[in-house]
Amino acid sequence: MPASIPLVSELGNKADLFQSLLNTSTIPRDVLAKVQPMHPSHEIFTNADSRVLVRCRPIIPRDECPMTDTMCVQRAPGSRDAIFLSPKISVAGKCTVEPTRIPLDGCFCGTEDTTEHVYRSCCAPLVELSMNGASCCVLCYGQTGSGKTFTTSGLLSLVASDLKPYFETHSLAVTVIEIQSLGATDLLTGASVQVVEDASNEIQLLGSKDTEVVAVAQLLSLLQRASSARSTKATGRNETSSRSHMVVRITARSKVTTWAKPGIIYVADLAGSENTADSATHDKGRQLETKFINTSLMTLKDCIRSRALAATSTQHLHIPYRQSPLTLMLRDCFELAVKRPTKTVVIACVSPLLCDVRHTSNTLRYASLLAVSPPPTVVATDPDDPNGWDRPTALAFLAKVGKGRVKHPDLVLPEGDGRALVHIPEAEFIARITSSHPEVTAKSAKMVYDQVWKAVIDARTKHRKLSTKGVQSARNFPASKPPMQFDVPHQEKENATPQRKLN
Repeated sequence: MPASIPLVSELGNKADLFQSLLNTSTIPRDVLAKVQPMHPSHEIFTNADSRVLVRCRPIIPRDECPMTDTMCVQRAPGSRDAIFLSPKISVAGKCTVEPTRIPLDGCFCGTEDTTEHVYRSCCAPLVELSMNGASCCVLCYGQTGSGKTFTTSGLLSLVASDLKPYFETHSLAVTVIEIQSLGATDLLTGASVQVVEDASNEIQLLGSKDTEVVAVAQLLSLLQRASSARSTKATGRNETSSRSHMVVRITARSKVTTWAKPGIIYVADLAGSENTADSATHDKGRQLETKFINTSLMTLKDCIRSRALAATSTQHLHIPYRQSPLTLMLRDCFELAVKRPTKTVVIACVSPLLCDVRHTSNTLRYASLLAVSPPPTVVATDPDDPNGWDRPTALAFLAKVGKGRVKHPDLVLPEGDGRALVHIPEAEFIARITSSHPEVTAKSAKMVYDQVWKAVIDARTKHRKLSTKGVQSARNFPASKPPMQFDVPHQEKENATPQRKLN
């Protein structure tokens, strides 16, 4: 990232010159040759649990700038990387614009990339995943005036619309929490809230109340009411700047079984980040508020990056989610020992204006630190990790942990391998066992599900211990070690009977 971006005063004095350079600049071929193609929407979470995107809002009349001005953040057609056109001034006083590629998982710029396009490209899969028992999260981050709240509001409306078919199959409830330097508040009830871990290691929002929703219109009305109650203050960039984090939590409890944990989707509109110069004229209270916001955002960065690196790093990585009420509330998105799928989308919102280029640089630096690319080498499969099991091994494991009661594991896993087993939603997993094995209770089926995820977590823990000791990384599991061996049921060995259909 360029380090010699002009000061605000220099940008102001040479604004016309820099804007002229932006309007006539083109992205060099050597930069275009390095850009990465966009992920297909159905594959965006195939190789990673977290994705980091950038959205550069369009120039609007309120900016008092020519609508034809070129923005300082651009995207090559079909690319997921951002191109940052950074203004620079040499020691001799020469002004230039330097294009820099920012490797990301997606980039959306201008009026062409609407909120619905952003949602369909990378956020829509989270709704179905959360309804199937996953813990999913969308975070919007950026400076004041970069379009965070506009983006968040649009995403929430689209989430509410996509929830319509699930009102018949799930019990849905919403909670909206505002997190400030002085504490947390339930925006729907006005009650003070504490974010804590209980004795069973579950996250609890003490003082909050889940509000049941039965229709899209009701959900949208509650979200609008909560948003209007949020704390805002005037800043140099925005008269109604958000001075708190607002986290919307929608929980979905399946009506099929009461034993499955509820699926959760979080949508968070984070407080606007500020530079030191922005808070120079603030009073003591505002300065403490700014310090809290920036500290919590840095903790969030550390959590997301550590979670993404944990799968490939050979060093011990601490995930500091307990350092902030925001990250503690979103713990499932970062913690490795979570017995269900977790997916996270971070949308870094930036301004297209030249006067905000220093803010934009900081936001892009923050986003680039979050984006963790998969290793270029193929990582060897851990033979004890269910995600790497072949179909016979997965079926044999079900039979083993079922202690003789799961006699037809092929009905629980009618197709696919160990990875397919891990990604069966908890409620559906329990329903498959109880419907195909009437003698097995829902509680016992839940215990089988827990054993599958215990194997996943044990594999993650083993990898981290090996990495910490420096003895052996996850890339070097001995090739001679055979996969886990279990007694495969007789009918699976011989394929004597066809697969039964689920009831």
